[in-house]
Amino acid sequence: MSSLITHVSTQKDYRKALKTWRPVVFYFGHPHCYACGMADPLFCKVAEAFETRAVIYKLSTDQSPQHPEVTGTPTVLFYKDGKLRRKLKGIGDPASFVQTFTELVGRTKPRRLPTPRRHDVCWLRQRLRTLCTVRRAPALLRLRATPR
Repeated sequence: MSSLITHVSTQKDYRKALKTWRPVVFYFGHPHCYACGMADPLFCKVAEAFETRAVIYKLSTDQSPQHPEVTGTPTVLFYKDGKLRRKLKGIGDPASFVQTFTELVGRTKPRRLPTPRRHDVCWLRQRLRTLCTVRRAPALLRLRATPR
């Protein structure tokens, strides 16, 4: 799971992480916590399925600065549009955790910019066939073609 971000060094990094159109998920655990040891593999398995739709941070509470919403471990915070949508204290059973992930992250699609219309050779031929000309255009073309 190389795409998980595992280090946030300052409080400013938390604010910077939330300035994205994608949902942001923070997982806080501690290496010596028994519950975190059981929740960590489940979180990694579920997060792997959603890593293309969200920005996921897997942080250790002893290495990262203190987050104001984290009072115990394991804690999962779901943010969308910079606002806290859900806080999970503990993971719970796998089915409910997957359902929560799906509700908050699963239906997210990237914003797409309108693509400019591309004109190909078939389009050009069709336009040239339907092109209207002025009645005197052939006469003007003959005048230009004759040397002066």
